[in-house]
Amino acid sequence: MRVHAVVNVRFWLFKGRIRKLVHGVRFKKVVVAVLGLCRETVVMGWALVEGEGGGRPRVEVRVRAKVRRRGRCGRCGVEAAFYDQGGGVRRWRHIDVGFATCVLIGVARRVDCPEHGPTVAQVGWARHDSAFTRAFEDLVVHDAIVGNKQAAADRYGVSWRAVNSMCVRLATEALGRVDLLDGLVAIAIDEVKYKKGHKYLTVVCDHFTGKVIWAAKGRSKAVVGEFFDALGPQRGGALGFVTCDGAEWIRAVLRERVPEAVVCIDTFHVVGWATDALDQVRREEWNQLRRVGGAAAAREMKGMRWLFLRNWENLTGPQKGVLRGLARANGRTFRAWQLKEELRDLFKMSLPKARRALDEWLAYASRSKLAPFVKLARTIRHYRTSIEATIEWRLTNGLAESTNASIGRLRANARGFHDPHAFITMILLDRGGHTPNLPWATP
Repeated sequence: MRVHAVVNVRFWLFKGRIRKLVHGVRFKKVVVAVLGLCRETVVMGWALVEGEGGGRPRVEVRVRAKVRRRGRCGRCGVEAAFYDQGGGVRRWRHIDVGFATCVLIGVARRVDCPEHGPTVAQVGWARHDSAFTRAFEDLVVHDAIVGNKQAAADRYGVSWRAVNSMCVRLATEALGRVDLLDGLVAIAIDEVKYKKGHKYLTVVCDHFTGKVIWAAKGRSKAVVGEFFDALGPQRGGALGFVTCDGAEWIRAVLRERVPEAVVCIDTFHVVGWATDALDQVRREEWNQLRRVGGAAAAREMKGMRWLFLRNWENLTGPQKGVLRGLARANGRTFRAWQLKEELRDLFKMSLPKARRALDEWLAYASRSKLAPFVKLARTIRHYRTSIEATIEWRLTNGLAESTNASIGRLRANARGFHDPHAFITMILLDRGGHTPNLPWATP
């Protein structure tokens, strides 16, 4: 291993000064600018160390904090008197300088914290209990969120566990600065799968900010109860709106914990119920046509499955013609399609019109002699209050469904998560709005 002195600048200071470069620019200013160090950091010297076996070279920069009479605790930030010089010289991995890696070297003094006792003092370039600088951690965690932890680890030459620890450290720091459950008025509750075998997380979003504010392992009444325990009765009483699907493990807790909140049901799930009922009628007619020997008609009925999934306004002219012809060819399936479209149109109406239209729809569905829609009418009556609230306030669970899609991207990029807590950390960093800025980005 060889140490090179570049442009006549020595590693450690000679008589307390670093020589100047051309045009009168102090090399210290160049180093501070290139490394992106803060004003509280004093550069004392540097060296270039050649890599072993043809590996990457390493830039070592000796730094110290500005002299202060008192320091701050690295854990809580409370000002305290200095205790001692610490355990000697420490090293922090910094952002790479071109082809070379970079390491900051300095003494980490300890302070006598009133709460934590002798503790390493805060330094401007690194977080407490970390072997990496703030800038390096922000960069690695940013890449881990955009890509995945293993890719970030491979790129920067650190271990996967080191990247995971960085993510936990940044999430803990970010969540310690804000109370995500404060000032909630409208929330969305949904579940998202994190692992095969029916392994789910319960995720809560804020409708006003569009961010994830809480997540926990499992999907049950107990898990939803944990959220309202964390929220507390006072803030729960201020909650005005909750959107969710028809899951009783959510709605039962809402009736008990926030009875005054308006519960809106997701339009996507209501229309999905009608689409499933339509598909059941289609399959019944398809099987009936096969039994009576209408092979050609059965093939046409089978091919209509994907046509029925599309909205009327998104159909082409020939496709609309096929549905108009269905009224003459198969009245039962056409009635089922009409019921599905009429239910979907209800959510576009004003509340008074929607109430009248819903009364008519329920009466028609109950007399339709289509067993799936007779059953659906009973379901709609059960959730009618939530359906009318959705029409009145125009709140749906679309925010949660969109968030689930983004969470699915995180899961796919990481090729799955063994530990749900690691998954929750990434969700809160990405969808909670706590993704660190790149070190050179303007905040």
